[in-house]
Amino acid sequence: MKKQALNIFKYLLFLSIGVLLIWLAFRDKSEQEINEIWISIQQADYFWLFVSVVVALISHFFRATRWKMLLKPLGYQPKTSNTFFAVMVGYLANFAIHRIGEVTRCGLLTKYEKVPFTEGFGTVLAERAFDVICVIILFFLIFAIEFERISAISNNLIFNPLLKKIHSLLANPSSVIIILAVLVIITAVFIYFRKKIRSVFSGKLKGFIVGLGNGLKSIKNVDKPLSFFVQTTLIWLMYVLQVYVCYFAFKGMGQLPFISAIVIVVFGSLAVVAVPGGTGAYQIIVTSILTTVYLVLETTANAYAWAVWGVQFLIILFMGLVSLLLLAILNKDVKEKV
Repeated sequence: MKKQALNIFKYLLFLSIGVLLIWLAFRDKSEQEINEIWISIQQADYFWLFVSVVVALISHFFRATRWKMLLKPLGYQPKTSNTFFAVMVGYLANFAIHRIGEVTRCGLLTKYEKVPFTEGFGTVLAERAFDVICVIILFFLIFAIEFERISAISNNLIFNPLLKKIHSLLANPSSVIIILAVLVIITAVFIYFRKKIRSVFSGKLKGFIVGLGNGLKSIKNVDKPLSFFVQTTLIWLMYVLQVYVCYFAFKGMGQLPFISAIVIVVFGSLAVVAVPGGTGAYQIIVTSILTTVYLVLETTANAYAWAVWGVQFLIILFMGLVSLLLLAILNKDVKEKV
């Protein structure tokens, strides 16, 4: 009961954050401006939006096959269909509760493919770590190519807000006292309970960590390292392409350079990390990049940001629900044997 209440609280909290960000995105816009954004979306070339759907599904497929490559060194060879469906359900879960999707898809593979949860979760952590490296590489790539533009974006969206937040905290004596008090309490609790903590680590938690470690090690034991790197490259290429092809759906955006799509993917990833599905945050970041850096009309930039996010949301909503159903139907025999 307590766990359900906690999950409901988390859902409502992150939903509230998304609603707040959506409100912030529209608070300064008049009814006429909102209508213009909606008209711009209605007038978009839906062929290119459909192309982005196909590209997105290809990226999800490569993520599923890459996950299989990480599971194989551990002695598990799940069906490609099951890994794909689990990935899609995981994406859907992330829209409900932040970062719960990784747990969800591992749970599904435990249920239908008998992959131990800890080892499966370790492989997911491994691929997430690898994806972070990819984002960092892309960041330095765009930073090298478009130094002035990227430094301006970084300052406006990351460093300046962060420095202001830190400065405001340090300028408030009560905040400094609270932070120091929390650190002292955490240290005192750790010292007082260090024996119990050690005993926990020697028990079930140790087994959990060992399982995670095995999953993380799987990244260096893949049978075909070149294929793994190629699939990783294709995943991120598809991410960029699904953003880029949508340019052609809106007037005045078809001439934007390909590098701008990489910029949107890199900084858009921050929105997805901060808020479930990037709701609200993604639109704010993408619109800001397009209007301030690439001089796209604000109405068009808003329409583009909402259309791209909306298309991805509909893919995940539809495919997530279908995948959840197909997992149960196609694995009926497995379920009956349990």
